[in-house]
Amino acid sequence: MELPGQEIPREPAPASKPPAAVFLSATIVIFFLTLGAADFVGFVPNYIDGDDKVSLSNLPQLGNENSVLPERITASSINLNLNVQNPATRDIALLDTALQSGPVRYVDSATLGEKGNILVFAHSSRLPVVRNQMYKAFNRISELKEGDSISVFGGGKEYKYKVSKVRQTDASEEVIDLSPKNGTRLTLSTCDTFGKKSARWVVEADFVGVFPVAK
Repeated sequence: MELPGQEIPREPAPASKPPAAVFLSATIVIFFLTLGAADFVGFVPNYIDGDDKVSLSNLPQLGNENSVLPERITASSINLNLNVQNPATRDIALLDTALQSGPVRYVDSATLGEKGNILVFAHSSRLPVVRNQMYKAFNRISELKEGDSISVFGGGKEYKYKVSKVRQTDASEEVIDLSPKNGTRLTLSTCDTFGKKSARWVVEADFVGVFPVAK
């Protein structure tokens, strides 16, 4: 019985549930927001479904399409005209074998058409009798003078360099900079057979330009 001025408490009406479509949409939005946040901090892999992987060994050879391997080197002032080899190795024994056939470009040095330092080295010998003339390949590079021209041929073009420095050095102390930070250049090296076993001649030359070879 309800007395005057007294209200009987009533249970609140049950809240209506959101439609299923609204709940699903909210779930999807929350999922993608969470995924985006995780991806931002690096917790999401590059793929979610499947096994989409590729081995680097299955990719084509990557490199500078403008680079060209040197084929021949000339310097008219010292009557130098020899083919250049490009063995893809750093193994000393293999490089020594290659030197028996002439000058060698060091595998980690630059190629023609790209910035950096092309390092080419070869034997020298002052013995009166040498059966293999490639042991005398770089006998005269010490005679090069500042301003002399050196040409390296490859890919049907002539790449010209101008000598900037000729110096004697010690192989145990010398470090040849192959990086492109000092521009495009060429370095030649050989033994100084009149010095100690570690004595070397080093010729440095700066790039001048590239010219087509007349056929």
